[in-house]
Amino acid sequence: METCAAGRMGYAPMSLTKTIHSRSNKNIGEVIEEKWEITARRVIAEPQAGDRYRGVPPRLGIYEYEVKMIPQAAPATAAGSKKRRPNEPNVGGTRREASEVPLTVRRLS
Repeated sequence: METCAAGRMGYAPMSLTKTIHSRSNKNIGEVIEEKWEITARRVIAEPQAGDRYRGVPPRLGIYEYEVKMIPQAAPATAAGSKKRRPNEPNVGGTRREASEVPLTVRRLS
């Protein structure tokens, strides 16, 4: 019997680990994208130096990393911190009404 709500809804449960393929040469213990920590590393293709005299460009290696999510605290927000106008519908757009634009007076003399 499934006890996870995500399992009952047909979604896969959220994983705390994943596999990443990259051309960046990182070491175990480094942090990727500020929320993933490398736990294992495997070289798929070795880097090649190339030869500039024959016109062969260098090639980066391909690496596979097993990473785990770093737990982060949810940002605390105050209950009334957002400023919203309660009775105006959100219709989008970036134009402001004339009453919102400050009046600017310029002298031409």
